[in-house]
Amino acid sequence: MPLTRGMRVGRYTLTEPLGRGGMAETWLARAEGGGDDEDAVVLKFPDTGQLGDPAVYERFRREVAIGMQLDHPAIPKALAIEEDWHHPYLVMQYVRGELLSDLLTREGRLDWERAAGYLAQLLDALTYLHGRGIYHRDLKPENLVCTPEGRLVIIDFGIARMGGRPRVTWRGFSGLAGTPEYMAPEQIRGERGGAASDVYAAGAILYEMLCGRPPFSGDNPMAVMYQVLNDVPPPVSRCARVPPGVDAVVARALHRDKAHRFGSAQAFAAGLADPAAVEPPPLQLARRPRLPNWLTNPLFLLLAVALVTAALTLAAVARLHGG
Repeated sequence: MPLTRGMRVGRYTLTEPLGRGGMAETWLARAEGGGDDEDAVVLKFPDTGQLGDPAVYERFRREVAIGMQLDHPAIPKALAIEEDWHHPYLVMQYVRGELLSDLLTREGRLDWERAAGYLAQLLDALTYLHGRGIYHRDLKPENLVCTPEGRLVIIDFGIARMGGRPRVTWRGFSGLAGTPEYMAPEQIRGERGGAASDVYAAGAILYEMLCGRPPFSGDNPMAVMYQVLNDVPPPVSRCARVPPGVDAVVARALHRDKAHRFGSAQAFAAGLADPAAVEPPPLQLARRPRLPNWLTNPLFLLLAVALVTAALTLAAVARLHGG
């Protein structure tokens, strides 16, 4: 049954669609008898095509478990998991504000002070989460809300991981979860992702806030993932006015080798507060795929030249006989 404005779901009335992704759909709703923002909640419904997979329900249970055990101003609370028409849905705290992605679309980029202020809040929340063994794994501007008061709030813990819990996957789903522009190289290579991958994503978000674009972009996800694994983004100082040392901060956060990134979100926050004190990480060079050895073998090159010459000679003879 498609969801529409005014529809009753349990004791809630749907008022406005908030977003739809590959795995879930979210709506703003009001509890029965509610009439203002104080009574507004967010309802999150799983994709109906995946409801037959027990892992979908387990993911929802995990998201509720994460939301209910956390108490941080940058993390909305998960209130309950309920069911209607035999379909589960999450009930979550509503955070009034604008997605960071919409803010960047409207303004293009942010100045250093504003971008650093938002990122400091994000890193504080990550320090809190990581200290409890929780890793978001899908940080991106579409999952961050900027409130009218200037707060930054993380939303959508749909693929978050809790330390010590088993992996949960969907039928037919590769396990590669996330958004390529903000995925750390190790995630693209198939690792589960943890504190280091959240640090990388935070670095990519800082880069986009300052430059108006993510570190890597392309026409398709495969092109982006290739760049993440092989290329080096231009320094942020080429597109933004930043204090000395910020290039080193961003380079360390985005390093391909997680061993050379900040060791924690807390260390990243310290570097953000004092960029000039951050030591640049080891230099990275863009990687280009090497040709197979047989392609550079002199005998192969001679054979290729001979074949091309023979083909051209035969084509010339054919033209003469044709004339």
